[in-house]
Amino acid sequence: MNLRTRFALIAGVLVFILATVMSVGAYRIASSQLENQVQTSLEQRITRILNIMARPNFSWRDSFGPGPVNQAIMQTEVDAITQVVLPNGQVLGRREYPQLPIENADKALSFDGKRVHKSSTIIDGHTFRTMTVLANDGSLIQVAKDTQILIDARNGMRTWFPLFASLAVMVSAVIGWLFAGRVSKPIENLALTADDIAQTQDLERRITVSGNDEVARLSTSFNTMLTALSKSMNRQRQLVQDASHELRTPLTSLRANSELLERASVSEADRTAILTDMRAEIDELTALSTELSALAIDQKAAESPIDTDLAVIADEIATRAVRRGGTAVSVHVTDDVIVQARPHQLERAISNLVDNAIKFSGGTSEVEIHVGAKRVEVRDHGPGISDEDKPHVFDRFYRATATRSMPGSGLGLSIVSQFAEDHNASAYVLDNIGGGAIVGIQFTA
Repeated sequence: MNLRTRFALIAGVLVFILATVMSVGAYRIASSQLENQVQTSLEQRITRILNIMARPNFSWRDSFGPGPVNQAIMQTEVDAITQVVLPNGQVLGRREYPQLPIENADKALSFDGKRVHKSSTIIDGHTFRTMTVLANDGSLIQVAKDTQILIDARNGMRTWFPLFASLAVMVSAVIGWLFAGRVSKPIENLALTADDIAQTQDLERRITVSGNDEVARLSTSFNTMLTALSKSMNRQRQLVQDASHELRTPLTSLRANSELLERASVSEADRTAILTDMRAEIDELTALSTELSALAIDQKAAESPIDTDLAVIADEIATRAVRRGGTAVSVHVTDDVIVQARPHQLERAISNLVDNAIKFSGGTSEVEIHVGAKRVEVRDHGPGISDEDKPHVFDRFYRATATRSMPGSGLGLSIVSQFAEDHNASAYVLDNIGGGAIVGIQFTA
């Protein structure tokens, strides 16, 4: 069942329930009002007769019209009958109207007990509501009201209310269908576009966004997702191409050296030199593999950011670097060193900064790690970075012309840049006073 059908069905069901409840409520209210009107009319008629009887000089001889007191108890009414049963059993009433039946319950009325009796009777096919009251002189005053108008109204409501409810359901279902079609059209286009993109792998497709409602925001979010996916695919494709290119050189060198080792004329000294070169190539391949893995792994999914002390991590990295290579690495700490970061990813990024600084300082000058103001930066006193190379040092596999003969894959600072991007931080490079370079990461929180 598609969205349009469900929307139309839901609208129809809701209107059906609402119309049914309103119809039943209106029927009951109208019926109650009509019943009350009939009862009120009977009570008012009885009260009027009793008031006439209470007047001075009243006589039943005046009950049919003009007389000494001109009371007209038996006045002509279109839909009502008035009848009086005197204590002697004489029945007074207009001859043109039918006589009301005198039930046993009417005869049982007494001054000490029940003085009012209500009932219904059928006269000439019409239902009359009857009220009998015992007067003070012992007379039974009977008034009856034709309730055919009440019956007709109820029958009309039973006929028309279901028809109106059915019409409301059909109209609401049609309107719901049309409205759902207008609402679901962008969603259908979104689904068709998503299916087409899944089949063609064309991540450059975009959905036209119009308006500012929820569907428009969904389309905007979908376009944002496509943009992110496109960038991710491009980065992956570029990474594969760059990795293939970088792997080609050490693999070619390994192949050439292995072919040299196959020659019988290779001296022992040359053999030792070739093996040394091969070990260096293997070490470079290992480092390249490790750095590629670091770039490929989604660190945001592997661990969550926590409060991390930059000074503690900097001290650990400095101690490890001194122990491993002997280069002097000092740590300088000021205030505000707690940041939100993924500890393992942060440690890898700072380690890359330190290793990079040690490599370019040649191991002869001290490397400084400065921590504070939600920032960590590594300073060296090497040859520095030229202005032409600064915009590219964080690119993958980028190596400056002056450093291409040095070992390394060109991925170390790319890992730093990726860390900064994952943490809404910024990576930067500056000139160090007195020579060398400053490379750091500035956190926002």
